[in-house]
Amino acid sequence: MIEHLVAVHKLGNPQKKQKSNQPVAHNYLKNGNSIKSLVEVLDSKEHLLQFHLEPTDCSNPDLSLYLVTSSERLSPDLNFLDVVRSAIEGGVTVVQLREKMLSTHECLERALCLRKLCQHPVKLIINDHVDIAMACCADGVHLGQDDMPIEIARKLLGPKAIIGITVNTIEEAVRAAEKGANYLGIGTCWPTDSKEVADRKLLGATLLSLSPSLVFFFSVYCEGPRGIKAIRDELLRLGHRILIVAIGGINKSNLARTLYGCVPDHVHVNKVVNPVVGVAVISAIMSSPTPKQAAGELRQIISSFAESLSTVQELPSSQTFMNDLIIHAYEKHRRTDSPRLIHHITNTVVQNDCANLTLALGCSPLMSSNIGELDELLEAQRGCLVFNIGTIDDNQVEAMKFAGQRANLLGKPIVFDPVGVSASQLRKRAANELLNCVQMSVIKGNQSEIATLAQVQNDLQACGVDSKGSLTDPGKVVKSLARRERCVVAMTGEVDWVSDGTNVIKLDNGIQMLSCITGSGCMIGSAIGSFVSSIPQANRLTTRKGLPTLVDHELLIATLVGISSLNVSAEIFQEKTIINNGIPGPNTLKTGLIDEIYHLTTPKLLNKIKIMKITD
Repeated sequence: MIEHLVAVHKLGNPQKKQKSNQPVAHNYLKNGNSIKSLVEVLDSKEHLLQFHLEPTDCSNPDLSLYLVTSSERLSPDLNFLDVVRSAIEGGVTVVQLREKMLSTHECLERALCLRKLCQHPVKLIINDHVDIAMACCADGVHLGQDDMPIEIARKLLGPKAIIGITVNTIEEAVRAAEKGANYLGIGTCWPTDSKEVADRKLLGATLLSLSPSLVFFFSVYCEGPRGIKAIRDELLRLGHRILIVAIGGINKSNLARTLYGCVPDHVHVNKVVNPVVGVAVISAIMSSPTPKQAAGELRQIISSFAESLSTVQELPSSQTFMNDLIIHAYEKHRRTDSPRLIHHITNTVVQNDCANLTLALGCSPLMSSNIGELDELLEAQRGCLVFNIGTIDDNQVEAMKFAGQRANLLGKPIVFDPVGVSASQLRKRAANELLNCVQMSVIKGNQSEIATLAQVQNDLQACGVDSKGSLTDPGKVVKSLARRERCVVAMTGEVDWVSDGTNVIKLDNGIQMLSCITGSGCMIGSAIGSFVSSIPQANRLTTRKGLPTLVDHELLIATLVGISSLNVSAEIFQEKTIINNGIPGPNTLKTGLIDEIYHLTTPKLLNKIKIMKITD
C-alpha cells in the first residue's frame, strides 16, 4: 500500500535534482519499469524522499465542463483512455479520476496515463486519494465529507493545488469555504445511481444563520438546481465567492435548466459574481458511443447559456416608446400568415374557453397531455407550450416535465400558470418539481400564486384557486421572482404587474366582472402564449442547443400585449353593452369577450391600454 504521506524514490543519485517536468513516477514507468515495481519503490521506507507538486495555477480554473470517470459505465467497445481523450477534444475542461472498483495499483497506473492526456489548460483531479494525486503530479484532489480534512490535504499538496469537496448542506458548504477549498461540488442535483447520499438533501440542519427568505425557501423546497442556487446565495451573502460545480444526474436534457436554475441573485447587484456554475457529468459522456460529440453538445449548451446571460437593458420610461413597442408586437402578431400551434397541457375546466380564445387570436389550439404523442407534436416549427396545473394529477405533471424539457431543447417558449399553488402542499411540490426540471419563459399567476412561488411572507389568502388581499410591494415581488427564475413574471389582478427581472411594468385595464368567469385567468395564459409564439424562433434560438432568452425585450412585450388584449376587449364589451342599455352578466361577457378579441385592432388597443413603466 502506498503511504498516505507519499514520497517518491528518485533513481540513481537521490541528491540529484529531477530536471524533467514530468512526475518522477511517470519517468520511472517510461523507462520500462512496471507499476508493481514502482509501488514497491514508493513503499520502501529506506528510499523515501518528500515529494512536492510542481506549482499549478488554481486561482481561477475552468470548471465549466467537469468529467468524472467511471470505467463500469463505458460502452463495451470503447477504451477508457480513448473516451477521455475524445471528451477533452470535445470540450471537457477538467477530468476527475474516480474509479471505486480499481485497486490502488490500478488507480495509480491510470492516473499516470491521464496525467499525459490532461495538459494545460485541462486539469486533472484525483478523487479521494491525496497520495495518488501527489504521485502522478495531479492538479488537485476532490474530497468527500468523510475523507482527509481540507487543512491536511492543503499541507500535503501545497498552496497551489486545487482542492474540491462534495457538500450537500449549507453548513458543509460554509465550513468548506472557510477551510480553504477551491471549489464545492454541490448535489445531488438530479436523481442518479452513481453516488449514494444517505438521507441528505440540499438542506441545512440549522437554519438560524439563514436570511429570512432562505428559511422560507427551505420550509418547502430543498432539491434540484434551485437548491444549489439557494446555497450559492447564502455563501455570497456571507462573503464567500467560491467556485461551484453542480453534481448528480446532469445530462444533455437537463443541463440548460441546471445552468439557469443555479444563477445566484447576486448577479443582478454584483457584476463581479460569476453566474456560471460548473457541471460534473459521468454517464452523459462515459456511456456515450460518441464521447467527443457528447462532450461537444454539452459544451455548446454551456456556451449558449453564457451568451444568454447578458443583462437585460433598462427600457425607456416614456409613454410614446412603450406604445410603439405595443403597436409593433401586436401588428407583427396579426401579420402572421400561417397559424401557430399553441399546445396546452391544462386543466379540464377551461379547455374549451382557452381553445376558442386561441382561435380568436389567430392561432391553432391543441389540448393534449398524452406522453405518447408529445414528441411528435413538439416538432412543430412555430408555436408555444402552455402549462396550467388547475386540475393537477401525476400523469399531467410527468407530461409537463417531458414536454417542457423537450421544448427547452427545441427553443420553444413555455408559459406556466401555477393555478392554486398556494392552496395545497401537493400543488407546491408539483410547481417546484416543474420549475426545477423546466426553464419557463413566462410565469403567470394571481397575487397569492406569485407570492407563494416568490416565497414572500404575506397576508394573502387563497380561496381555492382564487386570491384575496394584496401585496404591499407587488413590483418588487415580480422583479425578484423574474430574476430568480430567469424569465418574465406576470402577476394578474385588479392591477397587473409584469417584470423581466430588470424592468417592471404596470397594466391597469380590465373589468371587475372578469373575476366572475371561471377560467378568465387561464385564458390570459393562452393569450400570452399566442403572442409569445409570434416571436421569430431565430430570435430565440440560433440552433437547437439552448433556451428561449430575452431578446430585444420581445418576450416581455409579448406578455404585456397578451394580458392587455384580453382586458381591453373586456372593457370594450362592457362599454358597448351599457351603451345599448344592456346589463352585462358573466355568461354574456364570456361569449362577448371572444368576439371582441377577434375584432380587436391596433387603434382600439392603443386607445385604451393603460401601461406604465415603474422607476425605482
